[in-house]
Amino acid sequence: MNRFLLIISLAALVVACGPREQVVDLPESIDDNLYRFGVNTSPYEYFNTGETPVPAGYKPFYISHYGRHGSRSDWGDAYGQVVEKFNKAHEAGVLSEEGEQAYQRIQTIYSLHNDMNGRLTPRGAREHRQIAHRMYNKYKKVFCSGSRRVRAVSSTSPRCIVSMAAFTGELLSQDSKLDIGWDTGEKFMDYCSSVDPQDVTMAAYKILMDYTNASKADTAYFAQHVFTDEAAAREAMGCSIADLLNGTISFASISGSFDQDQSVINLFNVEDLKFYSRMISLNLFLRQCNSAELGDRRMAVPEVGNLVADFIDKADEVIEKGDYVADLRFGHDYQLLAFCSKIGVKGIGERLTSDEAFNWPGWLYTPFAGNFQMAFYRNKAGNVLVKCFINERETTLLGLPDGPYYAWEDVKKAWAPSN
Repeated sequence: MNRFLLIISLAALVVACGPREQVVDLPESIDDNLYRFGVNTSPYEYFNTGETPVPAGYKPFYISHYGRHGSRSDWGDAYGQVVEKFNKAHEAGVLSEEGEQAYQRIQTIYSLHNDMNGRLTPRGAREHRQIAHRMYNKYKKVFCSGSRRVRAVSSTSPRCIVSMAAFTGELLSQDSKLDIGWDTGEKFMDYCSSVDPQDVTMAAYKILMDYTNASKADTAYFAQHVFTDEAAAREAMGCSIADLLNGTISFASISGSFDQDQSVINLFNVEDLKFYSRMISLNLFLRQCNSAELGDRRMAVPEVGNLVADFIDKADEVIEKGDYVADLRFGHDYQLLAFCSKIGVKGIGERLTSDEAFNWPGWLYTPFAGNFQMAFYRNKAGNVLVKCFINERETTLLGLPDGPYYAWEDVKKAWAPSN
């Protein structure tokens, strides 16, 4: 082939395949994105960390998925009190320029919250559309083959139902020939949701208090950034700086959900944000994951095992009958963490003590729209392999060798109730 033809051929290949995504390393801290400090209130981030090539002769035919709802409003029952204190400081003329800017963002968040706790925000819907877009284009041959049927079920929570609508709506925008079924109802809560038992919550609280009592927030840093006169501010607001700090951080932790800038987050010392992040991560790991102290109790919750069984049963049904190309489930972060712990997803399923879990980077595993995906591959002989993804990143399963591709029968044995 002459040089001209070679150039034309390469150009055609680029057009056909599209530009290759840049492979990146996972971040090691929250430093380059302080929205992460909220951990399970941090917006979704997509990291293309690369993939291991599919073994020769195998082609994907089915996808099984569980996704947390997207970015939402928080529980803002105390928001009004915080806004009132900022109003008084504003009227007294003691807010700094930075404090005024943060005050404007706090008012915006308060208005957008609109007394509706836990409501999916436009960003939350966008997150699910983007995940669905990537899924469809990555597995286009799966969606365009066979029955073209997709089964989608959701928790009864409105934020999960709207997430399901956004996700499947994007799939339909990519391919209007898809046959998508939607469902929700109390019966699906048997595997779409779970919570930690009360005794686990109380035991985790006692452990958390030991860490909390060992640290004090930097109120001086906060006051310096918010006020021109700290003493006058305290008098105008009728509260301590610590009280205002504790209320303001709830606005900071949810600001990304409303597509707000970092004005409120920047009021806090970064070291305080990192400590807050560690405390949230520790709380989540103790209450929802396979912690050394409380994991046995949490893993025994029936709904967690029910989700494992649902993955197995639906996959086996598809392998035998080929009725569906994808199963999509929409639920909550607690269930996502507990399920991934139960099946041994690397990064979530490890058996960690509280001291070890204090440094667990929860923001990598349980942001809004966090998700687990399992892709199924088959060869001409009918052998089935599976590969797992956490937040669209290729991962492995603890206790199973030779990943990331596993024989489906080996996975089922590892997931058996006796194990």
